Amino acid sequence: MSKVIKTAVTEKLGIKYPIFQGGMAWIVDARMVAAVANAGGLGILPSGTCENAEALRSELRKIKELTDKPYAVNFTFMPSMASVDYPSYLKVCIEEGVKIIETSGMPAKPPLMEAMKNAGMIVIHKCTTVKHALKAQSIGCDMVVADGCECAGHSGETDIGSIVLTPRCVEELSVPVIMAGGIANGKQMAAALMMGAEGVYLGTRMLLTKECPVLDTVKEYLAENADETCTSYLLRAFRNTTRLYKSNVVKEALEKEKAGCEFSTIAEAVAGATAKKMFYENGDVENCGVISYGQAGGLCHSVISIQEVIDSMMADCVEALGRFDA
Repeated sequence: MSKVIKTAVTEKLGIKYPIFQGGMAWIVDARMVAAVANAGGLGILPSGTCENAEALRSELRKIKELTDKPYAVNFTFMPSMASVDYPSYLKVCIEEGVKIIETSGMPAKPPLMEAMKNAGMIVIHKCTTVKHALKAQSIGCDMVVADGCECAGHSGETDIGSIVLTPRCVEELSVPVIMAGGIANGKQMAAALMMGAEGVYLGTRMLLTKECPVLDTVKEYLAENADETCTSYLLRAFRNTTRLYKSNVVKEALEKEKAGCEFSTIAEAVAGATAKKMFYENGDVENCGVISYGQAGGLCHSVISIQEVIDSMMADCVEALGRFDA
């Protein structure tokens, strides 16, 4: 590349490129986080899928064995089927020298936020509306992720696309904004930077990488069969809207939801433990568990390495930004 792109987030976080890997629950592990860090981006470990605080400690130590580059840990504060002891998880993060925390769902409650700040941590919060982004800024978050409704997983209830949400957040906030939702290539990254974002956030594209620990059969199936129309919202009736790959499991659950079922009727089908079995044991994408999957799947046609994802993204971004140079 003829040009190095530096932004507020590369400078503040100490990373080479303004590219973030989504903290995908039940998917991202220490090896994947380290691969992103070593490729120049920011890897994010989902703490909530660690069985307990000591399991989290083990993953953090694995990361430190594999890289000396910055990385982050995600805390997701929202109703779920599993209770997570976040104070003990944060204590482990502080003891293990974690410098960057990403929060999602609700912002961190005052005691946890105070503990993060006292430990000198940089706090990034993921938001689906400007209102929530302003709240995050007001309680001390250092950056926000503007998470457009094209994203995989929890997309909020307002259906605001990233091409509107990102510049709106840039208009209203004084902290750096990172664009998420539907992003998979360098041309989109260039557009995000032109709209005022300081970086981009990749979930679905990072799922379809060689370092992602889920079964190769799962990744290859998605690369061959998924496109921009292959996702569906589920759980809107329960105000927990989630974008998922439109598998047979999701279609069946959606029919039950539309018929007015209780959440308990579909709870097992959409539970993380069920998805985990599909990811790592049987690989049955259509009939076992659910997969958080974004509209960016229409731009992901192969399973490649994380280094290739980041290198190609940066090269295409620089080329796009230079297209109209005199």
